Amino acid sequence: MDKVKVEGLNSDFSGIVTAPNGKKVDIFFVHPGDELIVEYVKRRPRQRSLKIHEIIRNHKWDLVKCNVFGKCGGCTGQHIPYETQLDLKFKPILDSFQNDLGISLTPVPQSKTYAYRSRMDFSVFPGPVIGQRQRGNFRNVVPINQCSIQSNWANIALQDVQNLLNQFPDVIWDRKSEEGGLKYLTIRKAQNTDDGILIFTFTDGYESHPNMETFRKLCLETLSQDSLLFCYNRPKSEVSAVGRPEVLRGKPSFTETVLGQNFEVPFDSFFQPNPNGFLPILQFIKDRIPKHQSNLIDLFCGNGFFSLLYGDSFQHVDGYELTESSIQIASNLFAQTYPSKSQNFLVTNLFQSVESIERKENATLILDPPRAGAGKLVNHWIRDFGPEFVFYVSCNPYSQKEDVSSFLSTYEFVDGMLIDPYPQTPHTESVLFFQRKRS
Repeated sequence: MDKVKVEGLNSDFSGIVTAPNGKKVDIFFVHPGDELIVEYVKRRPRQRSLKIHEIIRNHKWDLVKCNVFGKCGGCTGQHIPYETQLDLKFKPILDSFQNDLGISLTPVPQSKTYAYRSRMDFSVFPGPVIGQRQRGNFRNVVPINQCSIQSNWANIALQDVQNLLNQFPDVIWDRKSEEGGLKYLTIRKAQNTDDGILIFTFTDGYESHPNMETFRKLCLETLSQDSLLFCYNRPKSEVSAVGRPEVLRGKPSFTETVLGQNFEVPFDSFFQPNPNGFLPILQFIKDRIPKHQSNLIDLFCGNGFFSLLYGDSFQHVDGYELTESSIQIASNLFAQTYPSKSQNFLVTNLFQSVESIERKENATLILDPPRAGAGKLVNHWIRDFGPEFVFYVSCNPYSQKEDVSSFLSTYEFVDGMLIDPYPQTPHTESVLFFQRKRS
C-alpha cells in the first residue's frame, strides 16, 4: 500500500496524483489536498492500474447536494466551488483561443447551478432499479430517487415511476436472461411551459406481451403526468427514447418557449437540455444579426431552432441537416411561423458533400455542428464561398477552434462568448462571430 496526495484538478474536474511509479494519474471525485491509500493491481500482462482503497478527505464535502455523487456517471464537480469550476473549464479554452488564434472570448457564468436540466435519461434494471450508469462501469447502475440537476417536476415523476415499478417489476428487461421489456425511462420537462413527457423505452416486440395490458392500465391509473409514451427498439440497443412510438396518453412531444418562440419538440428529437442557460448565446446572436440581410443559411439546422428564432430578420432561409424527420419538422414549423417568407430545408450529409449549399448574396450563416466539429468540407466551403457574416455555435470549443483556423484567413473575428449551461460538469458552449474580409 502507498499513500499519494491529490496535487490539483484538471479541466474535466478529475484530480491529479503522482503514482508510486512517478506517472501522473487522473482520479475523479477528489479535491487537492485529499490523500489516497492505493496499490498497483495487475490487470493484464504488462498492465497495472491504480486501485484506491481509501480516500482521506482533507477538505469539506458540504457542497455536495446529491447522495450518489461520486458513483453516478453524471456530475463530476459538485464538490468543487462554482467559481473554481468556472476557472478550471474556462481558462484553458480562453487561453487557447487567445494564444493560438488571437481571439478573445467573453466568459459568462451561469446563475442557476442546480435543477436546470430539461431532459434526463435513466437506465432501468431488475430490482427494480432506476438510475444512472456508474462512472467507469457501464454494466452497473447507481440507483437514483432524486437528481439535483433536474427539476422538482422531474424528481416527482421519477419517484412516481419507481413506485409503479415496485408494484410491477416483471415488466423490466433483464439483460442476462433476456426476459421482460422495459430498458429506459426518459423524463423531458419544458422550462418555460407546463409541458412534460415521460418516455418508456422497451425491447421491440414487447408491446404484445401479456404483461403489457396490465402495465398500460397501471400507468394510466397511477401516473399523473399529462403525456405518457412507450417506444420500442432492438433488444440489444442501449439507446433511450428512440424507436417506434406508442402514445399512451397526451401527445408524442412537448412545447418549449425560447425568446418568445414556441417549439414543438418530438419525444425523440434533440433540444437544448438547458434552454434558459443557453439564452446568453441566443441573445448574443440576436443583438448582432446584421440589418438589411435577405438570406439566412442554417447548417446542421436540426429542427430549425435558429431559423425559427431569427427568421423574422430574413426573407429567405436555407437549412441543411442529415435527419429527414428533422428537416420535415423544420420546414413545417417555419412555414407555420412565417407563412410570407420563403424557405428551402434539405436533407444533406454535410460531412460527405457541400455541393447542395447555395451561395447567397446578402446572407448570414449560422452553424451549430456536432461535438466533433463541422468537418473539412464545410470549413473549406466557408473559407472559399462563405457569406459576409458567420455565427459559429459549438458545444465543444476545442473542435470549434480547429475549425475556425481553417477559414480565419478569409474572415475577421468580431466578437465571441463562452458560457456555462451545464454547471457541475466540465461541458461548455461558445459562439463566435465573424465578418468576411474585404478583398
